[in-house]
Amino acid sequence: MSKVLRSFYHNLKEPIIICDFSPGDTSGLNNFKSQFKGLNGVYFNKAFKKVFQDCFTQSSDEAVLKKLDNKFYFEYYLLESENLKTNSPLKDAIEQKRNFCLYGMYQKNEREFLYFLIQAFTLKKYRILYFYDVTRELLTERLTIENEKLKVQNKEFLNTNSKAQNQAVKLALLNRISTSISKTIDLNDLINTALKELSIIFGAKKAFFAKKKPDEEVFITEYIYPSKGLGDVSGEILKYDKQTTDEIFDNKISTKICLKENENAASPLKTPLNRIILPIMKNGNLIAILIIFTPKKNIEEIEKELLLGVSMQISSAITQAMLFKEVTDKKEEVENALDKLKETQLQLINSEKMASLGQLIASVAHEINTPLASICANNEILKRFFNSNTPFDNDTLEILKETNSIDNIAIKRISNLVQSLKRFVRLDEETLQAANINEELDLTLNLLRHKLKKNINLTKNYGDIPKVNCYPNMLNQVFLNILMNAIQSIEKETEEKAGYTGEISISTEIADKSLFVKIKDNGSGIKEEDKKKIFHAGFTTKKVGEGTGLGLAICKKIIEKHNGKISFESTGAKKGDTTAKSTEFTIQIPI
Repeated sequence: MSKVLRSFYHNLKEPIIICDFSPGDTSGLNNFKSQFKGLNGVYFNKAFKKVFQDCFTQSSDEAVLKKLDNKFYFEYYLLESENLKTNSPLKDAIEQKRNFCLYGMYQKNEREFLYFLIQAFTLKKYRILYFYDVTRELLTERLTIENEKLKVQNKEFLNTNSKAQNQAVKLALLNRISTSISKTIDLNDLINTALKELSIIFGAKKAFFAKKKPDEEVFITEYIYPSKGLGDVSGEILKYDKQTTDEIFDNKISTKICLKENENAASPLKTPLNRIILPIMKNGNLIAILIIFTPKKNIEEIEKELLLGVSMQISSAITQAMLFKEVTDKKEEVENALDKLKETQLQLINSEKMASLGQLIASVAHEINTPLASICANNEILKRFFNSNTPFDNDTLEILKETNSIDNIAIKRISNLVQSLKRFVRLDEETLQAANINEELDLTLNLLRHKLKKNINLTKNYGDIPKVNCYPNMLNQVFLNILMNAIQSIEKETEEKAGYTGEISISTEIADKSLFVKIKDNGSGIKEEDKKKIFHAGFTTKKVGEGTGLGLAICKKIIEKHNGKISFESTGAKKGDTTAKSTEFTIQIPI
């Protein structure tokens, strides 16, 4: 035997026998060659020696072949033979000149049997036998085969055995469908897998997946197998006769020899084909069908039962895949809606900020005008000095120094105010920043400085707190909104009570791993009926044009963005309540 042939077959996983019928040395086979005419040598590959190692207890090839032949029996034979009982599977496989297959049973020991599909073919001067182990596939049908042996005669037994063998192969393939469709939740992959596997089982020329059209007894093709690309959408309308329609709506497998794919088909099929339709149900309702066109003429009842089982499995898998797809689509919709909501919230926050800034414009203008007036007056004084040509004596220099000092204070005041305003309207909120909340409160108070002068006493009880990771600009907006509400509440109370003095206190502290900011005022308070609505968007107690109704609602959203809480307590606003009026807002931000 050539080294190339020997090397090629040596490392194959399947057991192989290579018989050499060329003239040559026949040592080791002298007594056996009478049974195998012209056999001059035999070779067993590595896999063969491993599987049939119990036959290699003897040293000669003749002994191995004899032991192997004695342990092999026919299981399923594809060649015509006059005497099947006396024929040897191994002998037939070696001596037959044509290529063929046979199933053989190998008795490993008293209780253990192995089953092989033996593929025999001739390559030049060599006869090659492949042994495919099909023990696992045939094990399931073993009891059935044994029972049939008791009921039928020799010829009937062989026919039944043949059918059982074919059915075992189909059961294995149907089991493969179940395994394949259970590995994916993607609807496209699942349908493509089901069509492909069913086509393999029945040798289908064509297979479809079609969805039921809502409120009609027609179907729309969505997937075709085979096609240029699995998953191609056809869009063809499928309509069937009443009997077929009734069967699939009753969750039955429909089989029929057809010359046309369906009633709407424009052209007939080239040859008559058996059309198999599997209903796909969801919660007892027909939602789709699988259609297979096979040249196989007869679909046996057991095959219909198996197909119905597969139909139920595919229905369940497709239902789960559809639900998963719906959930995925809904998730995307929710995520898109959430993104839009975030954009809207940001726009509302900026809108409310602009509204708050609008209320500050008058105060800021007044705050800037006061030091500007001082600077203008001082400039007039200096102008008179310069125009009078008066020598600069000591008194004049003192006046000039004092004027310069006043101007510097006024300029610094304007500069601080402008810086505070610029910091307040900053747009650096993309990432969290470490900020000193005491300083941020002072920044907001600088912008409200003018309003706080009107009969309002401000008390600051700042604790020694560390910097906190936050969105400073957003927190400033919360502080500004609460302080503006407090000032307006005090102004309302002042209008009703002459000589009334407002009080606003601000305190900060760290407790329970959280930062607490408390802002309390002695204004008009919050009415009992308004307390539940105070954080609702659109609710306001102010006159038309004075408030947007978004301030506290946005404050709540900002604090929640910091994973914090905002709450309030208000007393004395209830009719007949003699308790002193007050409102205190508490902001808690975890650190």
